[in-house]
Amino acid sequence: MNRIKLLLIVAVLLSANSLFAQKQNWISFKWAGDSVSGKYFDKLALMVPVTFDNLPYRFQMQLDLGAVETIVYGNTIDPYLRRHPLLKSKLDTSLVFFIQSQKNYMLKDIDLSSGKTHFGKVNIGLFGNFGDTLTSDSIMTTSVKLIGTIAPDLFKGKVLIIDFPKNKLCVTGTVPGKYQKATFVNFKERNGRIFFPLVINGKQEDLLFDTGSSIFSLLTTEHRAGEIGEESISDSLKISSWGNYYYVYGKKIKSKILIGNKLLKPSAVYFDKEEKLDYFYSDQNIWGITGNAYFLNNTVIIDYKNKLFGVY
Repeated sequence: MNRIKLLLIVAVLLSANSLFAQKQNWISFKWAGDSVSGKYFDKLALMVPVTFDNLPYRFQMQLDLGAVETIVYGNTIDPYLRRHPLLKSKLDTSLVFFIQSQKNYMLKDIDLSSGKTHFGKVNIGLFGNFGDTLTSDSIMTTSVKLIGTIAPDLFKGKVLIIDFPKNKLCVTGTVPGKYQKATFVNFKERNGRIFFPLVINGKQEDLLFDTGSSIFSLLTTEHRAGEIGEESISDSLKISSWGNYYYVYGKKIKSKILIGNKLLKPSAVYFDKEEKLDYFYSDQNIWGITGNAYFLNNTVIIDYKNKLFGVY
């Protein structure tokens, strides 16, 4: 075999390996819509299809990158635990987590998958006395059941890609070549949550990226909202956070907001007058929270391994 032919074969093999490495198993997600204060939002929550231990049910979980633990809702999972003793036997009271100051236990070694993506055997929190209550009969229907919340703990050391326009996401080991041209910024990580900088009023400010805050471009204190927003309030909404309800108020943003050198579209900034989240902002040393709303026309790349947040 001559040298030129050998080099051509090697090139083809390298190219094939490169293509294989870049192959992504995309997961189609759906948006859940609902009315908030009499206004309908069609993209209120991002829902991902999942399976547990290959059980024959249609489950979905909300992708909430502002959460810490991947959890199932106690009220909702209860009839499945009663019907499947093997699943119930995985409840491990030696594994503890806290949410809303409430002590909870975890389901150990749950075989979790979404489409062709297998997350392996993972520990999932069981949030007691939360979620919709299901009957033994209702779990046998073919409707999709919202069973819990997916948190960033599933993506540790990996790359999460969310293609908002095409309603799909994937989990990979590295950033595919196509997305390496995205606008990237470094982020900080605490308890799996990511905090990346936006340029607000010409100053770089850290914000929590929270896919659970889908309808908000920016959420912050009343004082900071006043600094970048118009004088008058343009909107008000009664929202809930893990069952706690309160009002937030919105102002149209008059300042430029950028990620890196990319200008984000005009939007609104929200705040609550009861200072519900002010301690969280102070404790985490952040300006506020940003959700999906700024990026619905883009693909977001979150490289947990190299702590990079990209917008493509």
